[in-house]
Amino acid sequence: MGVNTVYPVKTSSALDMRGLRLLAAGLLCGSAIWVGQTARADGAFLQFDLSQTTSNATMSIARGPLTFGAGAVDYDGGRAYRVSATYKLPFGQDVATVKVGPSVGLVVADDAEDTVDLGLNLVAERYIPTDFGSLFLLADFDTNESAWFVLAQGTNARFGLSVELSHGESDNYAETSIALAKRLSDSPVSLRLGYRLKADEIFAGVSINTF
Repeated sequence: MGVNTVYPVKTSSALDMRGLRLLAAGLLCGSAIWVGQTARADGAFLQFDLSQTTSNATMSIARGPLTFGAGAVDYDGGRAYRVSATYKLPFGQDVATVKVGPSVGLVVADDAEDTVDLGLNLVAERYIPTDFGSLFLLADFDTNESAWFVLAQGTNARFGLSVELSHGESDNYAETSIALAKRLSDSPVSLRLGYRLKADEIFAGVSINTF
């Protein structure tokens, strides 16, 4: 699965409304793919985290070699929105799954000019089955705002517990996070609790993973 770099939710300007419309359009397109192609869909990932200073949401839907992503983050100093579509490259999959494609991003900064940009999104990920469950490794780079994100996640299948360490940066945002997630019974829903090192704050969230 692909976990795309995440990005807002405030509506303090016209560009904020444009960002919300961009995100809404992305969510609508992704939902149409998910609902209309359920029988052939590989899976979907949705996540929302909330803390005192930052909230973020992300969605990723895969169907065959295509992955559609949309996300938002509201942080101290601004808000950012992004939608992307990537295609799985047909080589190197014994080492990692590599995806590449276009992205559209909107950044609404509190102390700088708002920007809308087209970019290129490059994702590399690897899922490794283990005796205890699995390991998942992800690296995501986007030319929009020079954003990059890396994640390592270990899952214990018996207890439905996952531990993850992640770090993300862009021209306007940087954070390192540690999180623990507990899957609810045999459902795709997990509850999350974590800590953001730079912001020095606890966050809570929920995720849905059908991969």
